[in-house]
Amino acid sequence: MAVKVVTDSGSDIPQELANQLGIEVVPLKVRFGEENFIDRKEMSYDLFYKKMGESEHVPVTSLPSPQDFLDTFEKIGKENEIICITISSAISGTFQSANLAKNMLKDYSIEIIDSKSLSMVTGRLALIAHEMGEKGIGFFEIAEKLKGIAMDMHAYILIDDLKNVIKGGRISNWKGSIAQVFQIKPILYLNKDGEVHVRENVRGRKKQLKRIVDIIEKDGKDLSKYPLYILHAQAKNEELDFVREEIEKRLNPKEVFIYTLGPIMGSHGGFGTIGFVY
Repeated sequence: MAVKVVTDSGSDIPQELANQLGIEVVPLKVRFGEENFIDRKEMSYDLFYKKMGESEHVPVTSLPSPQDFLDTFEKIGKENEIICITISSAISGTFQSANLAKNMLKDYSIEIIDSKSLSMVTGRLALIAHEMGEKGIGFFEIAEKLKGIAMDMHAYILIDDLKNVIKGGRISNWKGSIAQVFQIKPILYLNKDGEVHVRENVRGRKKQLKRIVDIIEKDGKDLSKYPLYILHAQAKNEELDFVREEIEKRLNPKEVFIYTLGPIMGSHGGFGTIGFVY
């Protein structure tokens, strides 16, 4: 049996690439006030950011139901073994939804992998799983290798505009107001348990952009062997160009890909958010 890969739309893997490789993407849902949308099917990234700029409501995301995963598993699982990689169980119930669907299909070969992260950490694991499947690596071996690879990946998030963070209740209004006045720019990271924490608070966007390159360099990972992903929520081109050029000059990554952040991180971080995955 062939190995088929499933992930969720919080992985931020571009849909065109997923289609090209035959990777199934189970969509999360997005709500603006009373308006509900299915990510990617009813809401493109362009529409998401347009509505986020116009709406008085902070977008809220919700996980796929077990039925959403069940439908996908049933569609592809009769003739294939399934590796399903989800965003962090510490942040979303997506991993639990996928497992509930798996438990309804006792005769199917399904492995659910918690990426312990978000965005293109999850997406990268899906790409690696596909590559290994194409090479004929066995179903269980792929699952075991992915768990080790996930522990070796890094994810950082730069927040520029704190409006969504404040409106979403993740910091109080008065603390947020002080942070905005003093141009505080958080650098967040995902730990090995899949939880988001503050790495540093930096004053000013320029210092934040310079500092992230220092942090990536200090991590000591040999990027000449690995791709680096830069994902953003409508960040300025000059900012993206700066970090890309600095990273290429100092760290010589194997490849650099620049993608758009989907609604999961886009809704939490707000406009100008930049993520780094490697």
